[in-house]
Formats: sequence, C-alpha cells, structure tokens
Amino acid sequence: MKTLKKVFIGLGLCLLVYLSFSVGNATGKRAAIANENGIPLAKINKIENLIDQYYLFDIDKNKQQEGAVEGYVKALGDPYSEFLTKEEMDSLNQQTEGEYAGVGIVVTPSETGAITVVSAIKGSPAFEKGIKKDDIILKINGKDYNASQMNDAVKVMKGKPNTDVKLTIARMENKTSKIFDVNITRRMISLTTVNSQKIGDIGYINITQFDRKTDKEFIEQYENLKKQNVKSIVLDLRNNPGGLLDSTVKIADYLLPQGVIVKTVDKNKKEDVQKSDSSEQNLPMVVLVNGSSASASEILTGALKDYKKATIVGEKTFGKGIVQTIIPMEKGEGLKLTISEYFSPKGNKIHKQGVKPDVEIKLDEKSKGIGVEFMKEDNQLQKALEILNKK
Repeated sequence: MKTLKKVFIGLGLCLLVYLSFSVGNATGKRAAIANENGIPLAKINKIENLIDQYYLFDIDKNKQQEGAVEGYVKALGDPYSEFLTKEEMDSLNQQTEGEYAGVGIVVTPSETGAITVVSAIKGSPAFEKGIKKDDIILKINGKDYNASQMNDAVKVMKGKPNTDVKLTIARMENKTSKIFDVNITRRMISLTTVNSQKIGDIGYINITQFDRKTDKEFIEQYENLKKQNVKSIVLDLRNNPGGLLDSTVKIADYLLPQGVIVKTVDKNKKEDVQKSDSSEQNLPMVVLVNGSSASASEILTGALKDYKKATIVGEKTFGKGIVQTIIPMEKGEGLKLTISEYFSPKGNKIHKQGVKPDVEIKLDEKSKGIGVEFMKEDNQLQKALEILNKK
C-alpha cells in the first residue's frame, strides 16, 4: 500500500471535527498579499488609519488581524474552508486522537441554507439531551446562525468542559415545525470508533468515524470475529461523517484485492491515487449506509461496491466528495482549504451525488434508533441479515 501523509476528510462535528484532507506541511515565507489581482493594501491601510484616528473604543490589533484573515477565507463562500487559530489547530490535532471537548453533534450545511444535525454521537451530551438527526440549529446562545456561518457556529459550540451552551432547535414533528431551546454542558468525549458483536453466525461491525486508532481497532475486531467462525459480516457506516483518510485507506487495503482505492484530482487536473496490495478478505459482506454516511465513509463504501466485495444496503449517501488540506502557518495557526475532488476506483463522482445502494430501503419511521440495540425496529439491519443468511 502506498504510504500516506496525514489526511482527514468529512463533515463537521461541533467537537470541533471539521474533517478534512491534510496533505502535509507548508513551507516558505508568507507571500506578499498585494498585487494587481490580490488584496488592495492601500484600501486596508486607509481603513486601518481611519480606525486608529476616529474609533472610540480600545483596539485589539491581534483580533483585527485574525478577523481580516478569517473574512478573506470566508468570502470564498465555502463552508469547508477556514482560517484556524492556534487553539483551533490544537483542538483539531486532539480530535484525531479520538478525544474531544464539546457537545457531540455532527453538523452539515443544508441545501436550504441551515445548519443541520447529521447525528448526535451516542453517549455525548447532545445525545443525552435528545438532539436528533435533521434537527436544525437556529441559534447558539441567542445569536442567529445559518449555513454560511457554520464555521463560526462550530467554534461557539466548542468550549471548555463543564461549561454550558444554549442551542435553539427547530424540529419537524407530525409535519409541524417545533422550536425549542436546549442547554447542553460541554465535556470531554473519548470515542470508541469501532464496536462489534456476533448475531448468530454473522459478525456485526459498526464504525462511528475514522480516527487514528480506527483501522487497528477494525482489523482486530474483524479478526476476532473470524476466530469465532462467523460466516459473513455486516459493516454499519450509517451516520458516519468521515474522518482520517489514512485510517480509511488502511481498512480498504485490508479488505480489498490489489488495485485503486481512491483517486483525487486537483484544479490543475493532477491525479493522486491510493492503492491496495494483493491481500484481501473474502467473507461475504453487507455495508449499511444512509444520508448521513459521508466523505471517508463514502470512499470505503464506493471502493467496496466497485470491487463487488459487498452489497450496499440502505439509502443514498451524503455526497461530500471534496478534499480539504490543512496548511500550517506561523504561530501555530493554519489554513483549511478545499483543494481537490475524489472519485471511486471506477472513477465514479461522489460529490453532490453520493453512493447509491444496491438495495435501497428507507429506515422505518417508527424505528427509535439503529444498530443491534434496536434490531427489532431496524428494518435496514434486518434486510442486511436477510441477504447474508441467503448466501
């Protein structure tokens, strides 16, 4: 398998997990920002002089500089690109270790311009407060937020453990919109990203997201299930927002035969291809996905589908097929920037299209949850077991 640099992709968690592709370090001095197509320095200097001359209150020059840079990136109109302060960079590095400080909500910008909940992580403060998939976050601590301000919203929802944040939520119930406030106490969340168990002679593995330990945990639990003589595997990627590409590719490499796992293409049409070696696993597999399976989840699902190594069951995936890089800057700061798009082994486009399941089945509206705990209500899991029992 090709050696990977540190890479991560996905949706946003207000832990903060804005999952991205990190492709290495940036070097060199800061380029001049004033040229015929760049920032008009004369205008900025004039504004700065006017503020210094007339502004009534005290001026925090550091905050001014941060705000100028943040605004420049925000003007791209891309909710996945942002300037990261040192604190945010430190937090991002922490998150890839599988421990987070926050409320435990996965969020995404919706087509209607709202900040929409993809899922509340099981066991998190948000989960315990009853936050649900498709809830819309209208306000945070009384201030309005929309999809164009998602980066800011995530920053506000972050915070020190044992501090509170108030969310104003809109939820559709019986075709009526219900608006209510929820006070959530932030805390450190240590995630176990892989869970497994036997269901008869079928192995069930659930991956909640992809962090540094996920590939190792997955392989260990897959091998443990083989030792228990399971005949097939259900891989549950529902509500998985993505994560580290390195971890995702290692899992794909373990499962797939020799060949392409994923291909990325940048603005100059330059391609980067990640490949698997000749070793593979041959237990029959069903992969469960839904509209909240995103990014790294879609890479793994798309690869398994293209190689016909699994039957995909559930609903069409989210459709996030763009790549962000984290570029380290001075003073521990960083820039997260969309730089390329990724495609499945057969070249199938994922961005804004998603991965279509082989067997499409919507979750029963009466189901209170998904997974083994809700197996009697989880008709998607029931379908997966039905398919595997026929093999």
